[in-house]
Amino acid sequence: MDRLIKIIATACMLFMIPFIADAQSFGIKGGVNFSSIRSSDVKDNLGYQAGLTYQIDLPLWFSIQPEIMFHLKGCRVTELNDRAMGLGYLEIPVNVQWGPRFKDGDIRVFAQGTPFIGYAISKDIADSEGNQYGWNNVNRFEYGVGAGIGIQLWHLQITGQYIWSLGNLINLDRAEQEFRDIFSRSNFGGYTLSLAILF
Repeated sequence: MDRLIKIIATACMLFMIPFIADAQSFGIKGGVNFSSIRSSDVKDNLGYQAGLTYQIDLPLWFSIQPEIMFHLKGCRVTELNDRAMGLGYLEIPVNVQWGPRFKDGDIRVFAQGTPFIGYAISKDIADSEGNQYGWNNVNRFEYGVGAGIGIQLWHLQITGQYIWSLGNLINLDRAEQEFRDIFSRSNFGGYTLSLAILF
């Protein structure tokens, strides 16, 4: 399974190389995730994101900004003594942005919509005795959409958005009953705040 993860990560990076070479603005991006999950026994928790981005300008104030990101999403489970849990996802979001430019393009205010897909590559999810739940409990593939606003000042881009994960966190065919009881049919959502530096 580790080999499969490495192959997927390498393929994603190779897929991006030709686009990065021709991109108008290549950059690095990082930020925080305020993860939430729809369950009465689960509290929100803080995570982070980091990765690579590039921006392609289009006519009529549109731009497309694909990325490859690592997102750590988590929660705290009240019935497990407020234990923190987290999953790390390799994600490929594609930000479709629209907004006017000012000061010869150095300032831009924009709205964006973001479809994304992802795959869980790390986990820290333990039961009431501290034993790690196996991958058989988790639906490792995720997909969803986001919507947000941002501002770009020269080479700095600040973005805030809300994310909806549309799949199920649990593996409905193989998950243990305790895992089902805690997470039901929920998945991670919540707010993200990020800063990108474009070159």
